Amino acid sequence: MDKHKLYNKLPYPLKILATSTWGYYLRSWRYGPETQSLVEQALNRETWSQDQWTTWREERLAFMLHHAATTVPYYRAYWQNRRKAGDQASWELLENWPVLQKATVRDNPRQFISDLSLGKHLYIDHTGGTTGTPTLIFQSRSVTHRWFALHEAHVRHWIGVNYQDRWGIFGGQQIIPLAQTNPPYWIWNQGLKQIYFSIFHINPTSANVYLEALWKYKPLYLIVYPSALFVLAKFMLQQGLQPPPLKAIISNSEVLTETYRKTIQQAFNCPVRDTYGMAEMLSAASECAEGNMHFWPETGIMEIFNQGEGTVSQTKTSGMYCLTGLFNEDMPLIRYVNGDIGELPDWSQPCACGRTLPVMGKVHGRSNDLVLTKDGRELYILDSLYNGLPVVEAQLVQFDLDNFEVNLVPGDGYKKQDVEKQINYRLSQYLGTVDVHINEVEQIPRNTNGKFCSFISKINPIAG
Repeated sequence: MDKHKLYNKLPYPLKILATSTWGYYLRSWRYGPETQSLVEQALNRETWSQDQWTTWREERLAFMLHHAATTVPYYRAYWQNRRKAGDQASWELLENWPVLQKATVRDNPRQFISDLSLGKHLYIDHTGGTTGTPTLIFQSRSVTHRWFALHEAHVRHWIGVNYQDRWGIFGGQQIIPLAQTNPPYWIWNQGLKQIYFSIFHINPTSANVYLEALWKYKPLYLIVYPSALFVLAKFMLQQGLQPPPLKAIISNSEVLTETYRKTIQQAFNCPVRDTYGMAEMLSAASECAEGNMHFWPETGIMEIFNQGEGTVSQTKTSGMYCLTGLFNEDMPLIRYVNGDIGELPDWSQPCACGRTLPVMGKVHGRSNDLVLTKDGRELYILDSLYNGLPVVEAQLVQFDLDNFEVNLVPGDGYKKQDVEKQINYRLSQYLGTVDVHINEVEQIPRNTNGKFCSFISKINPIAG
């Protein structure tokens, strides 16, 4: 019997015990006696000059490239083969490295572990795996401590809390059996001082018991899938439910739309701050009180990948990310394409918050949000497809090159004929003449991880 099935068979008090025991184990991996010092160092770097960051990042990049080329089996074999072929290109220059696809790491994760880390006790994290098999990520305790210190400095510290405070999470783990029809729909984790809420049981009937739990456990802040908390927020507003006092709500793992942000802020009467990050530890960003997303320069080098050409662009400032890690020396990833689509950080844009961390451009979505056209183009159109329309949320489904379906939840002022006309017109501007069927629904189902999928392709599933 696997661990999840065994967990589901436990009585609720033993579920709490099991969860809390696991929480204490995770706490030992995330935090240590050096945590406060690491946090203070990260806070100090928030006001570094660009020259200071340039020097630090160049030195760190030089170390990571040499480290990867000489101690990581996959890269060592790659450079040995180039040398055998008479290629004398220097591995000390990033432009001489190939692009690394996610599938390569997913299929051979242990080939990317440094020889110097093999004797260490390594924690195994994994990517979300929303579009395929998760990718395993290996990291030592020291790397994990440093990573969570960054999160402590650049996220929690910015909203006035710390890791020892009580907090809540609305995430995708199935902590309660899906078939369960009665509360509790949450688990208290004493090890992390965390109340974990199931996002799979939120409905009009259960909304009030979720609020009762929030009042009972009194978390200072929440970390959430925004699409999940949006559903709860809608029910709260409809039923006039009063939220508990919260310092902030932190959005992660999904794109935070303006509709999500406005509805959640209205329901919970507190700031909503966005974050961006990944299990691979190659890039991260967090939103300050001024509404700007600040890139964490310690994490990696960001470039743009030309998917059609299979090359890295030297001029583009937006597109599919190509990432080189500066953080995890246990599992270095060089020029890794993870499928995220967005804009590069801007080192020249000042922010009124006083931090000199570069302002992060918008992260639009994932490569599996790309629509294929009849003339061979790949388009990201979701940002503009519903702008200004009275639509709460919507999902585009592509069945073939000229056959689409739109599932949408109508908002205030919705008029079917007008909305259909606008969506058809906008799609035609991008795609030419296509067939579009529009369905009005009460709610769009989430995937098995509890995440909202804004686009589903039936003809081009891209492994994530």
